Amino acid sequence: MPMSLKLINDCIFIADTHFNEKNTIFYTFLQELKAKRLLCKQLILMGDMFDFLTFQTKYFIKKNQKAIDLLNDLSKDIEIIYFEGNHDYNLKKIFPLIKIYERQAQPVLAEYKNKSISLSHGDMYVDNFYNIYCSVIRNKTLLALLNILDINDVLSKKIYTSLMAKSICRKIPNFKEIIQKKIDCYDTSIVIEGHYHQGDFITYDKTFYVNIPSLLCSNEYVILNDTFKKITLRTKI
Repeated sequence: MPMSLKLINDCIFIADTHFNEKNTIFYTFLQELKAKRLLCKQLILMGDMFDFLTFQTKYFIKKNQKAIDLLNDLSKDIEIIYFEGNHDYNLKKIFPLIKIYERQAQPVLAEYKNKSISLSHGDMYVDNFYNIYCSVIRNKTLLALLNILDINDVLSKKIYTSLMAKSICRKIPNFKEIIQKKIDCYDTSIVIEGHYHQGDFITYDKTFYVNIPSLLCSNEYVILNDTFKKITLRTKI
């Protein structure tokens, strides 16, 4: 399998910011980039950056518009790679200058200093039922139909209210065992995922596993420069 992505020194990984009216740390992070208080040439978004966003759901595009606009503005000067998650998908028409990897294209094989790295949002290699679910919720025709039927945004508002009430920050006590069950599905010595909100770096027999922390939960992102280093976002939120 040929390399499809080359990672550069000081590239930044962020994950699972779940941007909405209540959770605005993603916008704060983007403002830091725009003001050049945080310097970055390559930004990797590991998915679930928005609490919910698809091209077909116009209500959520409006809700997320300021973050969308800022991200598109930054993409003119920064190489941005976006791994679609289970909360944000069908994004190519929303972010025309950003390299988008849909779930079916993940994991992506990347190269860094002659090392092969697998990257995905993290909801891969689960079970067939989940794969079917992911296919259904991403169906563009179905989403477009639901958007037409969503009179006065009644359905979208219910979804939005439900998402706003969720608490997503918790430690998974058996996290190492959960990852160990699927780590052999990857064929590289380094694996990078988001999705789980744990921020753990775990060494298995043959694999170094990096779970990018949820910026929302821990106020941390990751920089790669020979090693992976967690950095606390300095701006108060």
